[in-house]
Amino acid sequence: MLRIHRLTPESGELDAVRALYESAFPENERRSLDGMLREKSGALKLLSFFEEERFIGLLILLECGDISHIIYFAVTPELRGQGYGGRILRAVEEGLPGQRLILDIEKPSERAENNAQRLRRKDFYLRHGYRESGVRYRWRGESYEILVLGGELSKRGFYRFWRDLQKSGFSFADWNA
Repeated sequence: MLRIHRLTPESGELDAVRALYESAFPENERRSLDGMLREKSGALKLLSFFEEERFIGLLILLECGDISHIIYFAVTPELRGQGYGGRILRAVEEGLPGQRLILDIEKPSERAENNAQRLRRKDFYLRHGYRESGVRYRWRGESYEILVLGGELSKRGFYRFWRDLQKSGFSFADWNA
């Protein structure tokens, strides 16, 4: 049975989470995990996933209004391809009824060295019910596109989410520390 744990600075699995986070995401896409753990608005949720006592993955999301934005998601390398990713996505979806779930992926591009990985990642999310939203943006020198589950999302709605999130007291201030 899949078990979800909300991470705090005192969580016993932080070393495993940190190792997965640092290996799964390129340095230019990462923020300070310690900074995220100090975020005080309540909009940021850092989740770890277990099957019995075995750590299987992490998911970090931001919540505001009827949107929950998955900003980081990874399954431990030795368990990839075994259905855990889909199980985690379903658990998150079931735990957030009525929410639109959104996530960003690196935009597939034949010029990208990891284009095959980008295409596999996009196919994974599409197989699990996510759809293209048509929203695209650039961040830290990389092009991204937004996928959505549970409704539609316009570019205006995406930027409204970020504006409302900041109005609610959420801040990136500690994320770089």
